[in-house]
Amino acid sequence: MGLVRIMGPACCHLVLLTIFILVASPVQAADPDPLQDFCIADLSQKSFFNGYPCKDPTTAVVEDFIFKGLKDASIISDESPWGAAATLAFARHWPALNTLGVSLVRLDLIPGGVIAPHTHNLATELVFVTAGELYIGFVANSDDVSAPNKLFAGMVKAGEAFVIPRGLVHFQMNKGTINASTINFLNSHNLGISFLPLTLFGAQPAVDPALLARSFAVDQTALSDLAVFWSPFSNVFV
Repeated sequence: MGLVRIMGPACCHLVLLTIFILVASPVQAADPDPLQDFCIADLSQKSFFNGYPCKDPTTAVVEDFIFKGLKDASIISDESPWGAAATLAFARHWPALNTLGVSLVRLDLIPGGVIAPHTHNLATELVFVTAGELYIGFVANSDDVSAPNKLFAGMVKAGEAFVIPRGLVHFQMNKGTINASTINFLNSHNLGISFLPLTLFGAQPAVDPALLARSFAVDQTALSDLAVFWSPFSNVFV
């Protein structure tokens, strides 16, 4: 007996209407639209929302909307595992961005420096190179039948830009002989960062070593060495 006869015409029409509404609805590809002109984050509050609670808008001043942290290159520590530094302008660093759906990052890399493979599950990223040149790329999803695990990467020079689709594994490396820097634009005020080395080898508590050893076809001694190396850097670029 067919589905229509089991459910009845009225119920079937309701199911079809529901499917149509879901298919026809626009896909939410970035942060939701704000409901007010601005919502400067009150970082002192401990309430949990999809964002931060707003401070009283009558207390806002022009200085709230100015961020001065991206002007100068970061001093890269000799202890940096990657030879790179990031200056972040997310909502927690620049409260005026709260609910506005945008954020900024400045990256500085010494020759040979890298931004290790990572993802932003909540944002598309646009990398604008301001000095030097960088090898930048991302890998398409493994289930993309048109280009499974295809690498899109190339050299990007000062004055040029590279776009990285939302959620894909991507990276940067300074292959030049001088320091390189970028300003990165993202369409989320809190984009989410997951560095693969830190996520897998620096998790607290640790991911089961047997699982990682089997996944990467290495012995557990190598896994232990990686875990020891990465554990001090669990808060890098936070």
